[in-house]
Amino acid sequence: MGSNRFYANVIIRIILIVISCFFLAYEYIAGIYIVSIINLGLLLVLQTWLFFWYINRINQKVIILLDYVKSRDSGLTFKDSGSSSTFGKLEKRFAETRQILQDISKEKEIKINYLQFIIDYVDVGLFSFDDKGAITFINPAARKILDRKFLTNIKALDEFNPNFSETINGLKPGESEVIEIKRKDNSLRLSLNTGLFNIMGIPHKLISFQDIDKHLYKEEIDSWSKIIRILNHEIMNSITPITSLSKTMKTYFTSNNKTILPQDITPKIIDRTIEGLGIIEDRGAGLINFVNSYRKLTALPSPIKSIFLIKDQFTQVRSLMNDELTTHNILLKVEVNPDDLSVEADKEQIQQILINLLKNAIQATQNESSPSIIFRGFRNEFNNTIIQVEDNGVGMPDSIINNIFIPFFTTKDTGSGIGLSLSRQIMQMHNGTIKVQSEVGKGSLFSLVF
Repeated sequence: MGSNRFYANVIIRIILIVISCFFLAYEYIAGIYIVSIINLGLLLVLQTWLFFWYINRINQKVIILLDYVKSRDSGLTFKDSGSSSTFGKLEKRFAETRQILQDISKEKEIKINYLQFIIDYVDVGLFSFDDKGAITFINPAARKILDRKFLTNIKALDEFNPNFSETINGLKPGESEVIEIKRKDNSLRLSLNTGLFNIMGIPHKLISFQDIDKHLYKEEIDSWSKIIRILNHEIMNSITPITSLSKTMKTYFTSNNKTILPQDITPKIIDRTIEGLGIIEDRGAGLINFVNSYRKLTALPSPIKSIFLIKDQFTQVRSLMNDELTTHNILLKVEVNPDDLSVEADKEQIQQILINLLKNAIQATQNESSPSIIFRGFRNEFNNTIIQVEDNGVGMPDSIINNIFIPFFTTKDTGSGIGLSLSRQIMQMHNGTIKVQSEVGKGSLFSLVF
């Protein structure tokens, strides 16, 4: 309705201007009084001015709206012309648009303030820098950890460690690194992580870091407590029966706190003594094996890396374990994408991990009606090479998952408890990680990340 009224006003004004032009031309040609010609001329000028003033009103409305968009000035308002006026609906739409922009601006401001609060509050150092090395953002935690109020370029970080800037420049998205820095009064070990983003087409790198010594110290204490508990369990299981048996054997050769005479030693005493010594020998051998297992954890050789196809490694492990797989009627699938996927690692050590994981998977699935295990190899979105061993076995509760990488922890009657600990050490020596996901009744998934 408002637009129809606008068009009617424009048409009427144009018609009036045309009529005025016609009469002005007529009087001029007919030579009528000069006063009439002047009056008609002034009327024509006035009509023309009113016409352009009328048209420019819409331009002013648009300019006000664009000024608001440009300046985000919430004080800018529109004069209410009434909903029934020609511009009433237009002004109403402009007012609604202004309100929407205000709401968007408020919402954005709230999000920015919330994000700023999180960045300022977290105990993780954050800073970003552009492709020229200029630091564009740094949070309070980063300043506190580095003990610096101002940093303008990543080259300044070399003051803490000569390789600091080179290290963070070389990090790829998703990669992590541990670096030691020296401050004025002490040294720190920092765990570095990185990500990439763009601002107006300019690439930036975001670095997050934290002091891991205080976290590692707590975890180290927890780990030692768990290891000591397991060591105590294993040693006491061997020492207690040896002590008890030795005390019992001592009674064979004493009477009333006096040693019996040789002629009083009967064949029965000799048999019992030999039996007891055999048990002591077995428990002693068990302790020796336990110590040897511990030595394996502390004497791993450095990896001798070479590039090999993951599919070939899967094939070799399948051949080595084929008898056990056949005995338990387990289906082993191999999924490698791409087919020529390779990794640079110590072939023998990685094979040792795969054999250990496959043995665990076989034991986890041996009571399933349709047991299956999957060997999988692929690259993730961060270009990491991933090797996975997945089974549909019994799975594990969280209480067990939290302990499976602790040396000597085992849920098996015949397990040594060092297989997964060795596997994690091997992966750490390859600058990789081993991860586990498991759900009771559905199975487990172990992932080697290179």
